[in-house]
Amino acid sequence: MNEYFVVANSRAAPFFSDKSEQFVIGEDPHKTIAEFANNYSHPAGLFSARLYANADSYHKNQEPLASWYSPEAYSQVSKAPSGGIIV
Repeated sequence: MNEYFVVANSRAAPFFSDKSEQFVIGEDPHKTIAEFANNYSHPAGLFSARLYANADSYHKNQEPLASWYSPEAYSQVSKAPSGGIIV
């Protein structure tokens, strides 16, 4: 199992989203971000989440290992299918 660092944004509730940062444990980045998204508990729901190798990677602006986007978040970039999108 590996430790990762996740940065998540809730959907706007009602005017802006809440940002959260936390460490998570998982097998691999894509499975871990999917599990994080399934277990995310915020009244407004999850807008997007990015998973990094560690907190330093995030703070040094390195690329995330995996990302999860709600259809609303993904549609800001392109056409989104229904359900969450893992990149």
